[in-house]
Amino acid sequence: NANSFLILGILTAIAGTGHLAVMVGGQTMMANRSEPGSYDKYFGYYTFSASLGQMVGSLLGGIAGGSNGSLPKSTATAFLVSAVLAFIGVLPILFTKSLKVSIADKVAASDHKVKARDVIKNPGLKSALFTSAAVSSTVDVLVIFLPLFGQENNLSPVVIGTILAIRSGASMLSRLFLGELSRRFGSKRIMILSGLVATITIGSLILTTNVLIIEAIILVAGFALGIGQPLTMAWVSLASAPEERGMAISLRLTGNRVGQFILPVGAGLVAGSMGVSSVFLGLAGLLAASTLVSNRYE
Repeated sequence: NANSFLILGILTAIAGTGHLAVMVGGQTMMANRSEPGSYDKYFGYYTFSASLGQMVGSLLGGIAGGSNGSLPKSTATAFLVSAVLAFIGVLPILFTKSLKVSIADKVAASDHKVKARDVIKNPGLKSALFTSAAVSSTVDVLVIFLPLFGQENNLSPVVIGTILAIRSGASMLSRLFLGELSRRFGSKRIMILSGLVATITIGSLILTTNVLIIEAIILVAGFALGIGQPLTMAWVSLASAPEERGMAISLRLTGNRVGQFILPVGAGLVAGSMGVSSVFLGLAGLLAASTLVSNRYE
């Protein structure tokens, strides 16, 4: 019974640490168990699965949270459902075989301690971290400011919800077929093209208030933005040795969190003084910068 703010804070911190560890471990396993040429495909599947889980989890949480008129009981039910889902997620790991011998031997043979300041010096890694943080932060700001943009332009909550759902669905679709897109057009070309498309579409949101046009823009933008995260996962994995990947992925996630903290605050300040539409221009500028940086992707 977490009625105490202190207990709730401690438990939340523990849960957050566990969630971060799961993400680092999962992404490291994906990298170490896949051939480098298949990174795009499998990281695409990985991020698609994560998005699908978030969508289903949100639906289940809403059902569980609203299943009882008493707020304490309903929130307890939602947390219980979350705990059960987390336990189910652990089960496959218990039956997963050890890492491939070749990779395990490389890790065991490494006689130096992996340090963040050494890993971040790897060629291309800083560019990958910046691109990843830019894309993830842009998505977060869109989720926050699209409803405000809709409210500013007298769009109904149903329309706003539909727009957000379109973005999410388009991102999931691009991740599902990322392997095929990468095979046909090449990872670097897809990275740059998706960045350009996202830049143009996000920036063009200031030009219209027509619902159908906004939905079309968000459909294209969502598809492009969905590509950035799995490709930067592959980029970070390629830029680090097997024994360094856990640290490199941790740096990537840390960079994402920093960006997701700083950018919404900055966007709020801009929106307060210049209007919500100006935020989209700022996001377009950030995506343009990350697209230039992604030209270093190998």
